[in-house]
Amino acid sequence: MDDTQKIRERVTALISRQFETDAAFERACELPPKTVSNWRRGRSASYMKILPRVCDLLGVDVKELLSGEMESVPFMTREETALLEAFRRARNLPNGERAALLHTLLTMIRLSCGGNT
Repeated sequence: MDDTQKIRERVTALISRQFETDAAFERACELPPKTVSNWRRGRSASYMKILPRVCDLLGVDVKELLSGEMESVPFMTREETALLEAFRRARNLPNGERAALLHTLLTMIRLSCGGNT
């Protein structure tokens, strides 16, 4: 597998993790329809021309993406990181309040996902 193919697989895997659909990513990145589909099929490597913008949108460093270093670290989206940081800031709450906060957050997420979490 050549480097371009490895990079393509990393990019498309990140898109799949963070976006509901390829079209949602295309809209967010202001790309024409079917662009990501062409990337997935190896018909286009246009992501290489806009890699900084793609990486910024996906929340990864270009160097890490190119080297594959980001694969050794469990990936979290920006939103997941923000939620974790906010919960960590609540560590000074009394244990009962912190437990209630966690329960509330988990309940809200479960309900917003139709109870499927």
